[in-house]
Amino acid sequence: MTVPERAPLGAALALLLAVVSLTGTLAPVLTAVVVGVLGILIGIAWPSLLELPAAGGTRAVVAGTGVLGAMVAVLVPERLTPVAAVVMVCALGVFASFVQQMLRRERRELTESLTGTVAGVFVSGIAASWVIAQTAAAAQSSGALPASIATGLAATLLLGSTPLPARARFVVSVLGGAAVTAVLAVLLLGWWWLPAATVGLVTAVGASCAHLLTGSSLVSREPLPSLAVAAVPVATVGVVAHLAVLLF
Repeated sequence: MTVPERAPLGAALALLLAVVSLTGTLAPVLTAVVVGVLGILIGIAWPSLLELPAAGGTRAVVAGTGVLGAMVAVLVPERLTPVAAVVMVCALGVFASFVQQMLRRERRELTESLTGTVAGVFVSGIAASWVIAQTAAAAQSSGALPASIATGLAATLLLGSTPLPARARFVVSVLGGAAVTAVLAVLLLGWWWLPAATVGLVTAVGASCAHLLTGSSLVSREPLPSLAVAAVPVATVGVVAHLAVLLF
């Protein structure tokens, strides 16, 4: 899977998040389903992207963290905040990463395998930020902000697949994605241009950098690792969505 193929896959996932953001009270549950799928995609592809040994165990730990994080974020009991619950899930994922390494029969590359698995745990775990953002937005009877950010994310990833030189492609994708987010925030939420442009710029830069980082691996063009290249930017921008809903 090449860059022109995997970027639209990430954009499709982002657009799916934008659509479910507009489903009202169902948005948190539907977002949790999408985030669970993101966690599974990242878990399946992560050990191939980082070329880790003991791929089966890493897949189980990373995917399990993503799915559990999504479930906990939407089903958290009242005595816990969603953020605290997701942090606990990530901590559980780190513990599971150590257990997985201790149970390995093949003892080579333990440090690389452990650090790579822990990194995957946090990437899939923080995707639950989308669920937290949707829950907060649904409480305000508006999913327009998460929808705006998700749509801008989709635009960023699509523009990042254009056949331009690397630097020009980065600039175009950042400016285009930021503009889409800002325009939607102004039109749908009545925001002033400065905060709208700020949120759009943070979204676009974060997505582009995550895409470039995961896509820099030599194996990233292969079909299986490309799933992570597509899913990781969508997962990480959930933090931006959560902060934007929290602050604005």
